Amino acid sequence: MMSQYKLLLQGILTDRILVYRTANHFTQEQMAELLRISPRSYFDIEHGKYCCSAITLIFFMLILSKADVLDFLDEFRLRAERKDTDDVA
Repeated sequence: MMSQYKLLLQGILTDRILVYRTANHFTQEQMAELLRISPRSYFDIEHGKYCCSAITLIFFMLILSKADVLDFLDEFRLRAERKDTDDVA
C-alpha cells in the first residue's frame, strides 16, 4: 500500500520539479546542483523514472517558497485522500 503513495509523490514531484526548473530558467545540471544529486539522477527524477530520496525531497522543499511548500503538501494530501476514498469505494 505504501508503494501507491510513493507513486503518487513521484508524479507530483515530477510535475513540480519541471515547473520550478522552467519557471526559473535553470538547466537540469543547475537543478541537480541545487538538489545535491548527479545530473543523471536529476534527469531520472524529472522524467519519472525514479522517485527521489527523502533528503532530495527536503532540498527541493528548501528552495521553494513557504507558500509553494504548503501547496505541494496540500496537493499530496488531497490526492492521497482521494485515493483512499477511491480504494474504499
